[in-house]
Amino acid sequence: MSPKKSNKIYLVVKGRQPGLYTRWFGPGGAAEQVTGLPGALYKGFYTDEAAAHWLRQFDRATLAGLPPSLRDLLEPGPAQPDQQNGLAALLRSGAAVLFTDGGALTNPGPGGYGVVLRYQDGRRELSGGFRLTTNNRMELLACIVGLDALQNPADAVLFSDSSYVVNGITKGWAKRWQSRGWMRTKTEKAENIDLWERLLALCAAREVDFRWLKGHAGHPDNERCDRLATQAAGRKNLPPDENFERGQTRLTSLPLFDSARSNQTSPSKK
Repeated sequence: MSPKKSNKIYLVVKGRQPGLYTRWFGPGGAAEQVTGLPGALYKGFYTDEAAAHWLRQFDRATLAGLPPSLRDLLEPGPAQPDQQNGLAALLRSGAAVLFTDGGALTNPGPGGYGVVLRYQDGRRELSGGFRLTTNNRMELLACIVGLDALQNPADAVLFSDSSYVVNGITKGWAKRWQSRGWMRTKTEKAENIDLWERLLALCAAREVDFRWLKGHAGHPDNERCDRLATQAAGRKNLPPDENFERGQTRLTSLPLFDSARSNQTSPSKK
């Protein structure tokens, strides 16, 4: 958990000048940006973690239009692999390399996930979609489906452009929530417990190195995942994200819903 700040930070998503502000009153403060403005959208936080958690509720179109001061809260810091040599070195080491992406067309709304699995001797692609889901659920499910598809016990390196997923694993947030009975704070339960439980179980079965990858930055496998996810979300007659539609995403010990298994496509394997 990020250390508590002595002063609040204020996030203005819709205002005269959207951005991150370190004070409310006075010249250049957040109040100037929202007071008297119909439809203003803003909130104050004591930690970057809480601020990032709030921002993730917005759809991709809204997030893409935010200023860098807000988008930076969602990016844990670049760890870009070299597009040729870095990936080749990982594959030569015998590791399975996964690229994952997921999202909803509206949040919530129709959504999909895409996975590219890379091995020394080839690749495999997986995708699936659901009629009503969220960005974060599809990001998590992409990781779950990818890891679940690995057929050997080799170590894995997983690249995701979701700071929600990468920070949840690498910073220990998910394990901490689990150890606290899935409470994210003293008063608020964590979301997507059904998927976090499954992902933690898969990570316990093998060594998985989660690495954040900047999205839409030209990496071909990441771009391919984005296209797979978008295409999957746009299919007709999508199945339900059963736990989401039943309001069971904050319950523990739920099975991975059947449609997550039957909804996969594997457009290329060579």
